Amino acid sequence: MSALPLKGVRVIELCWVWSGPLLGQLLADLGAEVIKVEWYKRFDLYRTRGVERLAGKYPEQVRREMSHSFHGLNRNKIGVTLDLKLEHHRDALIDLVRQSDMVIENFTAGTLERLGIGFDVLAAANPAIVLLSLAGFGSTSRLAEMRAYGLVLSSMSGLETKVVDPRNNEFLGSPTFVASDPNAATFGLLASVSAVLDARRTGVGAHVEISQLEAAASVGNDDDKELTDLADSLGLSGSELAEPASIVATGDGQHLCVDWRGRIFADDFARVSAAAADSSADSAIAAFEGEGARAVRVIERPAEFGAGAAHEDTLLPTLHPVTGAESIVAAPWWIDGSRSPLRKTAPTLGEGNAYVLGKLLNWPPEEYGSLEQRAKEANNAQA
Repeated sequence: MSALPLKGVRVIELCWVWSGPLLGQLLADLGAEVIKVEWYKRFDLYRTRGVERLAGKYPEQVRREMSHSFHGLNRNKIGVTLDLKLEHHRDALIDLVRQSDMVIENFTAGTLERLGIGFDVLAAANPAIVLLSLAGFGSTSRLAEMRAYGLVLSSMSGLETKVVDPRNNEFLGSPTFVASDPNAATFGLLASVSAVLDARRTGVGAHVEISQLEAAASVGNDDDKELTDLADSLGLSGSELAEPASIVATGDGQHLCVDWRGRIFADDFARVSAAAADSSADSAIAAFEGEGARAVRVIERPAEFGAGAAHEDTLLPTLHPVTGAESIVAAPWWIDGSRSPLRKTAPTLGEGNAYVLGKLLNWPPEEYGSLEQRAKEANNAQA
């Protein structure tokens, strides 16, 4: 099997910030040709992530290419600049849709329709096109038109209630880096690849919508409170619904993860756990297994650098045309022993115009070559 199983699939990315671009990154890491659409006045906000304090210290056309976060999320992609508020540029996008398999977007629900490029328009141009919409709430929600970022979604989903002190179960506070964005991208990857496979089989595309709020809620709602309340109302022990494993300290300073519920009685677990405090890990494991439970060591190793590395090639060396040598985190999978290769660095703004607009859409060089200058002139005229 190839390390690039999605080679030959073309994706148009109309995304910004984290959730959508991460979905695009995963698709690109799997081999898809991902064409990222931006505009000079409305580029991906992550281009300035982490370099906000450099505003005014570098020319803006340099600063917008310096974000390490952007470089990681957008490796292996091709960049093109189109102003989707202009009819000619929308027509160009539709021409590109005719040659593509999928469009992904993470705008507020209804944005594509307001721009005149909703799914009905895309499907009329290419009946096999798949549109993956990764909105905050989904188009049928009463909050559909509300703009949302990760902290809002992880808070509203209840996911943040899991950030507690394990010693007393007290709420610690909101995380500084939310989980809803990468979680939504993972759901999006599963749905989008499935939809493209079906479209290639049937010749008919689909509009796949994902609510990032519901995706986060599905991860956070795992405490089985309703089942516990039902057990209590029936006079049953709610402890049977607790986590299936427990951590036990041993006398030689190690810890065991013991899978015991449903295998041995609570009294037997308590007795062997008490004895483990004065035993070696090997003796405690043998004691638990003798009772019918399962036990394994909790392995702790000091980090070699940063948060540590699972494998020597976790960090991929790159050479960005603006920032130079740097390392980005590799995709967390191997296919037949091979990592997903780094085929190119993140695109500078408009870097792929000659390929996309020139080669794929047959624009003359004088037209696509003057886009940035015309954008500057239009901006100055408005000022």
